[in-house]
Amino acid sequence: MRRRRAATVSLTFLLYPCEESPKKCVAHCLELDVVAVERSKPRAIELLKELIEDLFVAAIEDGTVDKLFTPAPDEYWQRLANARAYEPPERVTKHHIGAEPIRRVDYALAAAR
Repeated sequence: MRRRRAATVSLTFLLYPCEESPKKCVAHCLELDVVAVERSKPRAIELLKELIEDLFVAAIEDGTVDKLFTPAPDEYWQRLANARAYEPPERVTKHHIGAEPIRRVDYALAAAR
């Protein structure tokens, strides 16, 4: 019987204040250019994880996984270079795509522009 391998995906979540609503937080997956906006960092991370899982499930069903990886614009990668590491609460650090765990997620906290 063939053993299933864990997803070998590594993702970067950049967190920063929402420009339109400074009391909200943006969680931005830079490798996929997907964002979620919520009232708190943990809630934004949770919503982003749900969005990413939905995207992967749909892409697997459609056979379009190769089209998922569209990096965020350079300005966000530059913000990452100036961001500081962020350690989210343990309850939001378990990451899966369906039943498959994601190998690694790095978190960074950027200041407002």
